[in-house]
Amino acid sequence: MSSNNCRCSGVGSALFTGLAIGAVLGILLAPKSGKETRNDLVDKGERFMEMGKESVSDVVEKTKDLAEAGKKKIEELKAAVK
Repeated sequence: MSSNNCRCSGVGSALFTGLAIGAVLGILLAPKSGKETRNDLVDKGERFMEMGKESVSDVVEKTKDLAEAGKKKIEELKAAVK
């Protein structure tokens, strides 16, 4: 199960990185004025940060769920040993 989680997080990281690189290249290569490009970069940066915060929140939530499941399993094993 853990190797499956690693594979999914690796794919997610690669996808996230690819999207970020594509967005930056698209903005830098777009035929816009410097001011428009800077405004676009600020907007994209804010969206990028929000996506990062959401990703961190997802990881924290999954970690809490796994910790809770681990605690339950330990309690089950303790009860089985008694």
